[in-house]
Amino acid sequence: MSAKNLLQDQTIVVTGAATGIGQAFALGASSQGAHVVVADINSADETMDIIKMQGGHATYVKVDVSDDTSTRAMAEAAIRATGRIDGLINNAAYFREVKLTPFEELSESEWDRIFQVNVKGIWHCCKAVMPAMRERKSGSIVNIASVVAVAGQPGYLHYVASKGAVLAMTKGLAKEAGKDGVRCNVIAPGFVITDATKNRPLEWQQSFLKARAISREQRPDDLVGTALYLLSDLSNFVSGQTIVVDGGHIMY
Repeated sequence: MSAKNLLQDQTIVVTGAATGIGQAFALGASSQGAHVVVADINSADETMDIIKMQGGHATYVKVDVSDDTSTRAMAEAAIRATGRIDGLINNAAYFREVKLTPFEELSESEWDRIFQVNVKGIWHCCKAVMPAMRERKSGSIVNIASVVAVAGQPGYLHYVASKGAVLAMTKGLAKEAGKDGVRCNVIAPGFVITDATKNRPLEWQQSFLKARAISREQRPDDLVGTALYLLSDLSNFVSGQTIVVDGGHIMY
């Protein structure tokens, strides 16, 4: 990107920031001048080291997004670090462990777990940061869904349903939080090659690539520019929207 300092002196919370897409979001926000709260249930030493090596500023917080107390502690840690929260990327999700499964064979525990993280987790995180955003009368929340919520996908009904809930929840939240100056939008990625997805069936991966207008693999960095746009003042009149970033597979 040619633009610089889009997020200068802002505090941006990124969940699931230890690896993959979340790490790319964290590095991107840092490169634009933000203090990044690197939030993950796992250690995020690599992300923290890269940000510091590049001259950025970050705070690591261990968080379980499915737990209300944990997400509140995350927001409190951000406030202690910088006194403000300007943006939140709800990237943490339950997907690595998800396997292609006919919907009749899904267990109730699998269904419940994916909704605890992918839906309730976003609700918890939004609740946690909202007081700080309301106090400043500004803020941007970027929820990460999936193109499958728009297009459907066999074998992943619980995942598709959870990401569809994210689309709907974001619209409702945008309407409710807009009066306080808080914007809420969704990025719906296509199939992105990460450590969590690279072992998916090759035929399944190829079906996404062949359907794209831009016929190449999608990488985490392909999502960063859209996230920075939505976090920054460049999108200060954009709310309640879903932006599909998938190389031109789904067009609507």
